[in-house]
Amino acid sequence: SLQYLQAEVVARTQDSDGESLAVSLQNYILLSPDAINLDEKNRAALQNVTNTEPLALIEYWAVDPDYDGEVFRSVWQDYRGNTDNDADPLRVVTTATLDLSRREGPRTVCIRAVDVFGFESEVVIPNVEVTA
Repeated sequence: SLQYLQAEVVARTQDSDGESLAVSLQNYILLSPDAINLDEKNRAALQNVTNTEPLALIEYWAVDPDYDGEVFRSVWQDYRGNTDNDADPLRVVTTATLDLSRREGPRTVCIRAVDVFGFESEVVIPNVEVTA
């Protein structure tokens, strides 16, 4: 199966103590749902979720704010059932704010997600500058 994750860095701010990085999941597209072995009823249900609430298919996602292009080092993550980030055990949150050590220069941010079928996708956002 092929999938496509769309995410963005909403803001990167600095203060005297460190910096904050806000990221957001925008969309998730399962490009070949026919490759998943489902009966007709479940295929229709999958199509409905895909059309109405595609981020509901995300099981887990994580952020590496200093991605080096080789090793993913997660410093923040959310997963279904984690009610520390919100009260909904059936969905992940779609936005995150990371409190980080202050760093001069641009960051390369990598966001990885795994869907309910176990398929992994990622977005690499290079040259993230301070926004305020």
